[in-house]
Amino acid sequence: MASKVYTEEVVSLQDDTEVTLRPAPIGRLRRIMKEWKKFEALSDDDDSFEIFINCSGIALEKELANKFPRTAADSTVKEEKDEVLAKPYKDYLEETLDMETMYKVMEICAGMKLNDPNLLAAARAVEAGTN
Repeated sequence: MASKVYTEEVVSLQDDTEVTLRPAPIGRLRRIMKEWKKFEALSDDDDSFEIFINCSGIALEKELANKFPRTAADSTVKEEKDEVLAKPYKDYLEETLDMETMYKVMEICAGMKLNDPNLLAAARAVEAGTN
């Protein structure tokens, strides 16, 4: 019997929907990283939640496919070409994800531990201009 080389974790969203988090396959991970790269161009006035929601939405799309099936006839179709997620799906995520859950999604699915104390201290040091 084959063994998995990755870990899975079941988490509950704010609406009590349970999702199994596992590392994203390469194709999905590329899409997450493409969205994450938008942080580089973010100004102080921009909404970073948009990027967090989009990355989490990409990571969770397979797990939530039963709630938001991918067909041209349903509400998951993007209305604008520059949208990353369809509005109904994004609205759902904004109502069911909190920061801790998004951190966990990014940690398991994308390999980024965003609430790591060392990472946070380094970010504060860079922000303060003390490397």
